[in-house]
Amino acid sequence: MSLRNLPLPPGLAGQVWLGSMPGRFESWSAFESEARAAGIAIVVCLAPREELAELSPEYHAALARERLPFRWMLVPMRNFGLPDDPAAFRRDIAGIAQSVRGGERVLLHCAAGLGRTGSAAACLLKALGVDEQEALQRVRAAGSNPQNAQQSGLVHWF
Repeated sequence: MSLRNLPLPPGLAGQVWLGSMPGRFESWSAFESEARAAGIAIVVCLAPREELAELSPEYHAALARERLPFRWMLVPMRNFGLPDDPAAFRRDIAGIAQSVRGGERVLLHCAAGLGRTGSAAACLLKALGVDEQEALQRVRAAGSNPQNAQQSGLVHWF
């Protein structure tokens, strides 16, 4: 896995990385090493749990055994879709923004690290005070992007 840094507004103590699902394209142990080296404190999973079981069995097993080397947060969105509960999504993103302001290092991921990750990352940047166009530019520069009109609409709504 290659963690991609998301450029944040100046003066924030935390960091945000974007990536694909841990253990999907590399071994779980390789991800754990990279996460430890980056000091990741919170992993935000944007994929529903059933996707974890299918796409990254080692990650799913570590979660089931409660053997994760970081705090784990589920903020599920359907693949190529939107969160089922927009109000909960807004609250969760606001909480993640607060963690970043407090100095936490956060990884956002979905399955491939593209659409859902890009959508959530743009919303997070907006929660951190970045205007929408700049947020989208930063997300694209980090290798992600909303993948369709629904996801772009989510960023605009946020």
